Order: sequence, then C-alpha cells, then structure tokens
Amino acid sequence: MRFGLVLFLAALLSYPVADKATAQGPANQGQTPPQAPLPTPPAEAAAPLQPPPTAKKKHDPRDLCITPEDAASELLNKRRQVGGRIILDTFLLPTGGTVDVGLDELFSDTDYYFGALDIGTSAPVIMDRPDVKARQAAETDPIIKKGLLKKDRTIINLRIPDVLAAPWGQAQLYVFTCQGGSPFKVSETAVRVSPSLYSSMLACLVVFLGYLIAAFAFRTSRPPQVLAYLDPIAMSAGADGKASLGKLQILMFSLIVFGLITYFLLRTGVLTDISSTVLLLLGIAGIGSTVAKGADNSRNTITPENKAWLLRKQWLPSTLNPNSIDAHWRDLFTTDGEFDVYRYQSFIFSVVVAGALIIGGVTQLSSFEIPQTLLGILGLSQVVYIGGKLVTPTSMADLNKSIDDLRQSEKKFRTAAIAANAGVLPGGLQAAVVPASQAAYDDYMSLATDVATLFTVQTGIGVEPAKLQPAL
Repeated sequence: MRFGLVLFLAALLSYPVADKATAQGPANQGQTPPQAPLPTPPAEAAAPLQPPPTAKKKHDPRDLCITPEDAASELLNKRRQVGGRIILDTFLLPTGGTVDVGLDELFSDTDYYFGALDIGTSAPVIMDRPDVKARQAAETDPIIKKGLLKKDRTIINLRIPDVLAAPWGQAQLYVFTCQGGSPFKVSETAVRVSPSLYSSMLACLVVFLGYLIAAFAFRTSRPPQVLAYLDPIAMSAGADGKASLGKLQILMFSLIVFGLITYFLLRTGVLTDISSTVLLLLGIAGIGSTVAKGADNSRNTITPENKAWLLRKQWLPSTLNPNSIDAHWRDLFTTDGEFDVYRYQSFIFSVVVAGALIIGGVTQLSSFEIPQTLLGILGLSQVVYIGGKLVTPTSMADLNKSIDDLRQSEKKFRTAAIAANAGVLPGGLQAAVVPASQAAYDDYMSLATDVATLFTVQTGIGVEPAKLQPAL
C-alpha cells in the first residue's frame, strides 16, 4: 500500500512540468532546435589540397633567351656548342652606338641572338635581344665588299653601350644563338674596344691642335692679345688684309672633314672613305674661292703696268710689305662698305651644310649625302657671289683707270715737249715746260693731284708734291 502511494505522489509532481512544456510548444514553432557539433576527424584523415594543373607556356620568340644573372654563368662555363666565326671589318670595336659584325653562319629568320662583352670587370656588358638584330648580308655591306663574308651569311647589328672602363683595351665579344628559348651555341672573338666619348674628345683635341698650328704659322707679327691668334677671320684674310669668305669656307669645311676622319680612325682603327657629295662640297668651296680670288686680283689690285709706273715714280716703295691684317666679320657681308646679299647668301647656306655635315657625318662619312637641291643652292650662291664680284665696281678699279689716264697724260706732255724742242727730248723739266707744251703740262698736273689723292685713300701711302712732276 505504501508502494502505491509513492507512485501516485510521483505522477502528481510530474504533471505541471509536462503541462508547462506543452504550453511553451506553440511559441517555439519555426525555430530549429540546436544541434550538437559534429566530431572533428583526426588530422591524419584530412586530404591535402592539390593546385590545379597549369598548361605549359608556349615559347615566344620575342622573349629573352637568357637573364642577366644567367649570362655570367654562361660566360663562365662556356658549355654551349661553338658557333660560327665573328668577323669584323675594323681593327677596333666601337662602343656607344651600333656596329655591324659578320657571323659565318647561314642566315635563319627563326634564330635570334643576344650578346655579351667581357672587358675584364666583375660584371660583363650584356646586350639583350632588343639590342641585337640579325639580317642577311647584302652586297652593299662593307664586309661583303671587302670579301670577308659571303652574301648568304648573317649580319649581327649590336647596340653596345659606351664602355669607359677600358679605353682601347682588350675585350672578349660573345654572340649567343638562341633556339627554343635557351642558348644553343656561342661565338666569340677577341677585340679592342673604342669608347665613343673618349674618341670624340681626342678628335676635338687633334683638330684644335691643327688649328692652333695654322694660327701661329701664318702670323708675321705678334698680335696684341693672345686670343687674337685664334681669330678665324684673321686667318682667312685675303691679300688686301680683309676677311675672305671663300677662304673661310675652305677652312671651315676642311677642319670638319679632318675632325670626322680623325674620329672614325680612333673609333674603328681604319681610314674611312669620303662620299662624293663631300668631295663635291669641298670642290665647290675651293673653286669658288679660287675664282673669287682671281676676280679680286683683277679688280682689287693695281695692274702690273700701273704698279711699274708707280714704282718708277716712287709713289710705291721698292720694298713693299704685305698689307697689315685688318679683317672684321663685317667684311664677309660687305663690298666697298655696302651690304652684299650675295656674300650673305653664300655664308648662311655654308653654315647649314656645315651643321648637316657634323650631324650626319658622325654616323658614316662614306655614305653621307647632301640633298642635290641644297648642293645646287650652295653652288648657285657661289656663282652669284662671284658674278656679283665681277659686275660690282670697286674703288681700286677706279684707281687703275685714273692711273691709266695719268700715264697717257704724261705721254702727251712728253710728246708736246719733244715737238717744241725740234724733235729732241729736252734735258730737264724746266726746258720741257715751254709755251708750246704748257697746256699739256697743266692738264697732267691737275690730273696727277687728283690721282695722288685717290691713291692715298686706297693704299694709305702719301705722295710727296715733288713726286707729282712728270718724267721725261
């Protein structure tokens, strides 16, 4: 009985709890009951993640076949197959620009190259593929003209940076042939490098020394200032002591061509050819100067007959010194004190051509070309300049004409004096001046006074009054 009472009390106590749970049921509808977390598998059971397989990149010929880091290893090991001979047509390898070298291999447009220059330093000079270009040899290549390479072979154009560490020193040049994205074979040769900077500096120094020698050689007296020795206007002065445009042109073009030839000799070790247009340019300047000098001599100097007469009259000293140099820049553009457009035209076109010769001739003097129209303009300027000299009157021409008239007047006086003295030459001037010859004497003296004044203005030499008298 006691056992039944206990079961009844237990059922009675559990009834409110069940009812409370039943009452809270509708409020919790729609909510997911919390779930217990799943057990974590052991670490040994986790499968490793694998990256997806990537497709192998196809080799692009535009890529470099070697890196600068690998280049040093290639030069050190030299484990590649030996390639064709490297052939140069110069004694020196110029740096600081592009240079063509021959490769004694059949040309293939599928091969590409990279180069290296070992000058003995820790890091060699690497020329990547953009700096190394290949083409098939052509008949116009100098190396083909000299018979050093066949036409079906390869020409390698190298863009080499300027190497200043070893001027004119020994170096080793390598050209690697690349196939399939890696070096396949290597060609090498011993060279001497010639830096562009040092070559240009040395060439300028040689030109300056040559100019300095000419500046001191032509001087007959010491100028008041040292810098006057370097005056190109004084160096190109003509016989009259004035600046000569033709001589200045020859001096300018000669120094430029001399400097370029010296530069190429230092760069390559061989003498370079001169193109036909450069020879024509020098010929135009030389012929123009010669013809202009002839025109000046015929118009700006005293004729031999008049000079002999002036020497007999002692208007000119028997030991006439050369005219002192009084050259100025304005002499290049003036004639008898007036602006000469022909001289100015010839000068400005000469400066343009000289600039083109310096800029274009540095790369290749043997193939330098001046446009035919520009050469024609320069030649036409010379023709017009010389023609202007021939047709423009000068004061010296007037002086020569006046001296001719004075000589004829002296002959008339002598003839009149002989006629007045019964056909016999009078013994002196006083005996020659008689009423019959007085008019001829007066005409001569009047003309002699004017000619002496003009002579003094042109030559700077004064004439004494006693030397104005006619000679018998």
